[in-house]
Amino acid sequence: MKRHYESIEVGTERQGKYFEMKTAHFHPVYEIYYLIAGNRKFFIESEIYNISKGDMVFINKNVMHKSTYSSDKENERSFVRFNDNHIARLIEKFGRKEIEDCFKQTVFSIPMQRREYVGSIMRQLYNEYKNPDDFSYELMECYLEELLIFIIRYRKNVAGHLGVSVYNSSHSLNKSDEHIQSAAKYIVDNYNKNITLSEIAEFVNMSSTYFSKKFKEVTGFGFKEYLLNLRIKKACELLLETKLSITEIAYESGFNDSNYFGDVFKKCKGISPLQYRKNRELV
Repeated sequence: MKRHYESIEVGTERQGKYFEMKTAHFHPVYEIYYLIAGNRKFFIESEIYNISKGDMVFINKNVMHKSTYSSDKENERSFVRFNDNHIARLIEKFGRKEIEDCFKQTVFSIPMQRREYVGSIMRQLYNEYKNPDDFSYELMECYLEELLIFIIRYRKNVAGHLGVSVYNSSHSLNKSDEHIQSAAKYIVDNYNKNITLSEIAEFVNMSSTYFSKKFKEVTGFGFKEYLLNLRIKKACELLLETKLSITEIAYESGFNDSNYFGDVFKKCKGISPLQYRKNRELV
């Protein structure tokens, strides 16, 4: 169950054993995803993770991601999403590095003896979100802060012992998934070059037809769609963080024609590149 985006959104879902997101997506908010039961396969930006009961996934804002089933068991998950205002407050309290490191590691395996504690925080977040009163917003902020303190403390003090283990993204991946992960990383590293589907398929030793099908199945994106999203994402960063001209940004982002770039950008973002730069509050 969930509501429309507010500054904090909390949800919990029990999903069928063959449930999968129809396509990958991204959103302008941060997400913490906790798997209560079952197993899932996650594709996040260019990495593939096999996660299981007790794993917590940190998803940065505007990062492409998709989850699919990885076994024939039902699964249950809860999540909390929050915007930049909450991140700014958390950074002010705990420091930029502590918060950024949580989202850099992406997946944390919560130890067995601490899962009930983490689950209780998620349940309290959900209960306040579902049954709000005048005090619920402040309580949700407190629970979110408590969750982050738990992760930060375990990362610093007992990671690899009794706390949160470092997750290896290549763990238990089959050969086909390893190839798709390698392909996605290659695309991320070369998004601004004139790369083609056949080039990537050859890079991972697959036929173009099989690669195209498998890439869509695992990532939720077609090859061209994935490449285009990476280029638009990079363009957004350059528009907000540099003073480069629109033409320069088009070429830096992998577009050979600035007019085509403008058309594609407006189709994806709903406004022109220049408007995007001028209206940061719309991001």
